[in-house]
Amino acid sequence: MNLFASSTYKKYFRISKACFLILIFFNQKITCAEELRAIHADSLVFKNKFVKVASINISGNKKTKVSIILRELAFAENDSIDVKNLEQLTKRSEQNLLNTSLFNFATITHELIENNSTVLIHINVSERWYLWPSPVFEIQDRNFNTWWETRDLFRINYGLFLSMYNVRGRNETAVLKFRRGYTELYGFAYKIPYLDKKQNLGANVSVTYLRNNEVAFNTENNKLLFTRNYTNYLKNDLECKLGFTYRKGIYARHIIDVLYNNKQITDTVMKLNPNYFGNETKNIEFLSLQYRYKLDLRDSRIFPLKGRYIEFYLSKDGLNLLKHERVDNFSAEALVKNYWQLNKRVSIGSALRIRYKQLSTKSYFFNQALGYNEFVRGYEYYVIDGQTFTVLKTNINYQLIKPKIVNVPFKRIEKFNKIPYAVYVSAHADAGFVQDKFFYAQNKLSNKTIYGFGAGISLVTYYDFVLRLDCSINHLKEGGVFLHFMAPI
Repeated sequence: MNLFASSTYKKYFRISKACFLILIFFNQKITCAEELRAIHADSLVFKNKFVKVASINISGNKKTKVSIILRELAFAENDSIDVKNLEQLTKRSEQNLLNTSLFNFATITHELIENNSTVLIHINVSERWYLWPSPVFEIQDRNFNTWWETRDLFRINYGLFLSMYNVRGRNETAVLKFRRGYTELYGFAYKIPYLDKKQNLGANVSVTYLRNNEVAFNTENNKLLFTRNYTNYLKNDLECKLGFTYRKGIYARHIIDVLYNNKQITDTVMKLNPNYFGNETKNIEFLSLQYRYKLDLRDSRIFPLKGRYIEFYLSKDGLNLLKHERVDNFSAEALVKNYWQLNKRVSIGSALRIRYKQLSTKSYFFNQALGYNEFVRGYEYYVIDGQTFTVLKTNINYQLIKPKIVNVPFKRIEKFNKIPYAVYVSAHADAGFVQDKFFYAQNKLSNKTIYGFGAGISLVTYYDFVLRLDCSINHLKEGGVFLHFMAPI
């Protein structure tokens, strides 16, 4: 029986598509309404209980420009605000400032004057350390557990990244990269979030060159197969990117990127997998055009407990503008995340991601799906390649230790003398499905529903650091303890 013509397969994707479109529709209506409420408060007059924002006073910003801080506020000078929404707007503005990653702490207070008809806003921020000459010592594997299986020191990267955040006090970022080891990397990047006076249009540029002595050339039984050469590089990559962002409000942004890609493999890799790039070629050169839309209404970008996040992504690899452009791929992806805070300690999170990809030729390199950046918990040791996939994640968190601040004896270095932290315990359940029409015969987890569940504990602290331990079991009745460095959803 032809799997891809089967009624079960077609029914599954029809149902997934319908459910996803319904979810997007209702979330879009809700989130747009919430964004309007967050920015403009109620439009109805409540017995004339409005106050006018007379002034906004800012302190603690030794480097950050005032305009960058004002850009993130849910109100402006001379705005009229309903009193019953004042606390909500100041709280939301604090969260917006922290989500810029410019500050360790941000506190907003208000003072009512003139018979409670006028309000003075006071903002105090504690800036982060913005210059990071960061030594690089990291594992190359997809996650810590896959590296721990072999403990192979060859699969270690080392070097130096020089990151300069908040350049000129305008939230600009400059990064110089020098990394040796498993994946050599040389490059630079510069991001300017605001080019115009209205602070709507931004730009970024980057150039990255990578090369490897080891390459994953194929997947069998949902495990990567590698080939290694200690003296010669087996794969080289050059990527140049120019991008633009448009952010008219606070919570939504549009991103357009144009990329030039040049990738090469050696005869060794080519012989092991003639379909590595497709068309039995060792070199591909192509342009890419990418569009991304983000709507972020979460209370925290690092470890959210309430709010919503929506993202759409479109990509076209191969624009038929280069002389030897042999790539012609298209992909569309959408992600919806929801968070509900049931009380002060308990919250629930869910995420639905769907990707559709159309490949012009049978290509292993462009066929990655789950097990890389996205995965079903419990399957950290596996990769599931394919074109189209659906992943649903659910999580329930309990705040074991409420957010606290520890004072440390660095009186002269105020950017490090206060350490916030919180600890959460959680339970999770995930499910996913990957459709693969090229290599499914040698990978048993393709074209079938997979699922996993378990429990975990997360430590959240400053400078956006999350340390998480998950104990998970999958539908193969395989269990394990897995280490991650990101929020569960």
